[in-house]
Amino acid sequence: MVRGRLREVMLAAVGAGDLEGDDVCRGSSSHPVCGDHVEISLRMQGDDVIDLRWRAAGCPATMAVTALAAGALPGHAIDECPAILAKAIADHDGLARHERHAEALVLRALTAAHENR
Repeated sequence: MVRGRLREVMLAAVGAGDLEGDDVCRGSSSHPVCGDHVEISLRMQGDDVIDLRWRAAGCPATMAVTALAAGALPGHAIDECPAILAKAIADHDGLARHERHAEALVLRALTAAHENR
């Protein structure tokens, strides 16, 4: 189970859902071993993330990190997102070793969405 502040983010499910419109790009990623799955809807202006919504299935860490991304990444350039997400995770009590796959899963879905523009 995710720790303290990440657990709160997971339970709040910030940004859950889909974005609609012609300007929305989508990406997904799945973990081949545990089966966790993340889908991201992304709206961008230039290289900046404007809005991010998500759907996810899997462990609490995957749900928490995906929700955290929806709150932390809008307003930032796509190439800044890995560092922004890493800092947000650290600021929310971090992930246990067995939960770290969640961050990679979210970043792969984000990259796939950006590439589908």
